[in-house]
Amino acid sequence: MKSEKPFYQLLIQLTAAFLFLSALLNLNYPAGRFFSPQLLLPSVDVWLLLIPLALAAWAGGRLLFWTGLPLWVFFLVLRLFRIADTTVPMYLNRPFNLAIDSGYLFDLYDLLKTSARQGEFLLQSVNIAVVALGVVISSWYAWRAATRALLAHRVRLSFLLVSGVLLGAGHLCQLPPTQPPVMVRFGRELLSVPRQRAQQRAVLARIETTARDRKIHASPDKGLEGLRGADVLLFMVESYGHIVFNRPSYQPAMEATMAGFAEILEEHGFMAVSSYLTSPTYGGASWLAHSTLEFGVRVENDLEEKALLRSTLPPLAAYFHRSGYRTVSVMPGTRFSYPEGAVFGYNRFYYAWDFGYQGPTFGWAPMSDQFVLDWVRRRELAERRQPLFIRYVLISSHAAFSIQPPFLADWREIGDGSIYHDRQLVYYPIHWPNLHNAGGAYLRSLDYEFTILGDYLAKFVDTDTLIIIMGDHQPNLQLTGKGEPWSVPVHVISRNPRLLEPFQKRSYTSGLIPAQPLPHAGMETFLPNFLLDFR
Repeated sequence: MKSEKPFYQLLIQLTAAFLFLSALLNLNYPAGRFFSPQLLLPSVDVWLLLIPLALAAWAGGRLLFWTGLPLWVFFLVLRLFRIADTTVPMYLNRPFNLAIDSGYLFDLYDLLKTSARQGEFLLQSVNIAVVALGVVISSWYAWRAATRALLAHRVRLSFLLVSGVLLGAGHLCQLPPTQPPVMVRFGRELLSVPRQRAQQRAVLARIETTARDRKIHASPDKGLEGLRGADVLLFMVESYGHIVFNRPSYQPAMEATMAGFAEILEEHGFMAVSSYLTSPTYGGASWLAHSTLEFGVRVENDLEEKALLRSTLPPLAAYFHRSGYRTVSVMPGTRFSYPEGAVFGYNRFYYAWDFGYQGPTFGWAPMSDQFVLDWVRRRELAERRQPLFIRYVLISSHAAFSIQPPFLADWREIGDGSIYHDRQLVYYPIHWPNLHNAGGAYLRSLDYEFTILGDYLAKFVDTDTLIIIMGDHQPNLQLTGKGEPWSVPVHVISRNPRLLEPFQKRSYTSGLIPAQPLPHAGMETFLPNFLLDFR
């Protein structure tokens, strides 16, 4: 088939299509500037995709179409892969994992939808759809332009000759490409999937070994008699990380928050000791921290957690059962069916649908933590007939921090939460994917958490209760910057100094601002230490 265009015009057409497709693939979204010199760099991936297209052109239009179509689809797959490969490190401080992170697509959709104010998500969705459609259409036209140019014998021959020379020279001189090919990363991720499944089986075997050892040394049959029936309240605070006491721009505000909290504790006879623990996750995936803490085994991804939940390892609640405790799990952020929760062994689970909440949502959080504390207090603490172990997962400090509840000084007003419709909510101009300006909102969310906790303890906890407040993970990388540890603060509070002694012996320092230098022990050490200290 001959083209009507002159050779030089077809060569320009091929070059323009190549550079346009390179720019689409090089676009470093969502990180970095939208436009940068990187967009002008030739893409090794696009070049390698055009080589089989040129070879197929020898056989004519029919084979060229059936070769070009899947290659173009593969180009779009690489573009999506680059977005994922940029986004995951940007928020979670780890490389993208195809086997694990591909399962988070619905969670990502839900996070974006629930975090936006009314109307914003629709506008964002329209923008995304328009941009995606633009990429698909423009890349298809560029691909077709390259295809038509390669149908010309001289253009095809020139392209293949130049490609052969460059490949040979690059191989002989061992010249690295300007950027690592995306398809190499994609291929490695594909090949790693079966290997990770095998690793999951190895993790399960390791956990079973731990289960056997713990049965010998710390069986649930031995219980937690050292607590002597004291209630235990465990508060997991979303996104409460080491950074708040480490970064100069965060430290003064956080120290003021903790000073106010300390004043309330001291006024009501509480004492506190603090430390740091290393979380298995960063910026998200809070459930990995919960599993690590409550089973005493570090799980760093969903494959490992699934292995853990299939194991015979007893959870934290099992040890409280033996000592006659009623155990309660409070997870107001869980809005969908969660049958895996049964493995954690609590007598009672409270999920979002159990609270009968009638107020507004607060971004991702379907209700305020102050409402949750009050609701559980009325149903569990006020009517308790046996010692209680309650694990709360607090969610008012969840990213994107853009919509936050006000503090209600009179807890009697809270009721079913409808009071919030008449109160001014706290808004911040924060939008995904850019959270670089969210520092003030993040600190305010933590101030809210410790304000309600301080007021709650002062007004409603009048026994020798053991209170544990712990972060689940650092906030996302945009708020922390690179190179920060994966540590989270942990505070242990009680009116009874005997309950604090085991933690002091483990180098917890007095007060609410931890002082332990790096490295910090893993969160998985908390359970075995707790069992030894209170058996």
